Amino acid sequence: MLKFLFYLIFLTPLTFFNGFIIYYLYGLFNIFNGFIIYYLYGLFFFFFFFFYMNFFLVDYFYMISYIFGMDKISYLFCCLSIWICLLVCMCVLNLNIVFENYFIFYMNFLVLMLMLLFLVMDFFFFYFFFESSLIPVFLILFGWGYQPERLNAGFYLIFYTLFASLPFLLIIFYMNSIFGSFSYFLNLKFSSNMLMFFLIFSFLVKFPIFGLHNWLPSAHVEAPVMGSMILAGILLKLGGYGLIRLMSFIYFFIVDYGVYFISLSLVGCFLVSMFCLIQSDLKILVAYSSVCHMSMVIIGLFSMFNWGLLGSLIFMLGHGFVSSGMFFLIGMLYDRFGTRSFFILKGMINFFPFLSFFWFLFCIMNMSCPPSINLFSEIFIFFSMLMWSFYNLIFFFFIFFFSACYSLMIFFLTQHGKFSGLMSFGCFCFVREYLILIFHIYPIFFIVLDMNYFF
Repeated sequence: MLKFLFYLIFLTPLTFFNGFIIYYLYGLFNIFNGFIIYYLYGLFFFFFFFFYMNFFLVDYFYMISYIFGMDKISYLFCCLSIWICLLVCMCVLNLNIVFENYFIFYMNFLVLMLMLLFLVMDFFFFYFFFESSLIPVFLILFGWGYQPERLNAGFYLIFYTLFASLPFLLIIFYMNSIFGSFSYFLNLKFSSNMLMFFLIFSFLVKFPIFGLHNWLPSAHVEAPVMGSMILAGILLKLGGYGLIRLMSFIYFFIVDYGVYFISLSLVGCFLVSMFCLIQSDLKILVAYSSVCHMSMVIIGLFSMFNWGLLGSLIFMLGHGFVSSGMFFLIGMLYDRFGTRSFFILKGMINFFPFLSFFWFLFCIMNMSCPPSINLFSEIFIFFSMLMWSFYNLIFFFFIFFFSACYSLMIFFLTQHGKFSGLMSFGCFCFVREYLILIFHIYPIFFIVLDMNYFF
């Protein structure tokens, strides 16, 4: 297990490797992005090394060392984290940002923290790396955000998470004082409702559940495109991963009070879907759609059916790629035209016809059309909720309908209509951008060919 972590630690000096040295030694790449190219090579190699070493996993934890171990769930989230971070680093090549070596260093630190988070088997270390992964995102938001309001958005992100996580930390200390550790393998079920509520509260804020979701749209709007990709692709999944690990401890709480969280998520998902239909900013719309999708994940997890758990897991995986890809598409438009408004971005099919194909693919994947894995996940969640209560059919009908409405609205309002004069300032798209979009789409469509992995 340590070989993976040491590999990432020894990638760190490469993030500060001077581009001039690479230019003079090799003469292969330009001065500005030489070190990023070599860092990307290292991270790509690490991903495939990790992927092929661990593809045929057993169902229980293996490669267990002192606090580290991995099962199929950890493996999926590790692969998602490395893949999204790779695509984010490829975005940096595109954007000509200042202090890019610091940005790559933050990304390397983030990958390391996320790998540690998904590989540990003790809740104290999980909490430690859970909070540590916020630091590079906070710095990226502060350092490369667009407007001065990014300060408020960054504080929203930090204080919402820290406020919700503090009771979780106190419970971990309490469990450590009794059992010596608070491991995933402890065979006990809590009986105190207050203790169980505060255990899951931090993860519900991290999702975020409807009512505690105000930090997410503000953070997305103020973050650069790379920060939005990280937030939507990886950090929203930490709440789901933590809840999956906690399921065996909070069984009685979910049986008694799960109905309230499912009801709140159903109503919230319905309301947020309607909020999306009145937005004029592309980024806010996609951020609110993420709140809607994460409500679906909460519904699946709290249904306490195997199908609900499996559907939530696949949904988080698919949402990580789709939402990240949509934020990258929006970032491409913002870099060229300086706006994300529906009222200005119209008729793009006349100027970027091939890019419209990718807009279409991401919009239909956002509304869970076949053959994406989102479709299978929504089917699993839908049937688990019908087994829980048949009356949920009414809510799901409207949720799926409005989800299709706002996904198609994104495509129609941006691609069709009379284009504005601003479009004449647009330029062509780079091959690298198409490559990043293809790398977002590839896992969503090709995981479908081997769904047997999840069963």
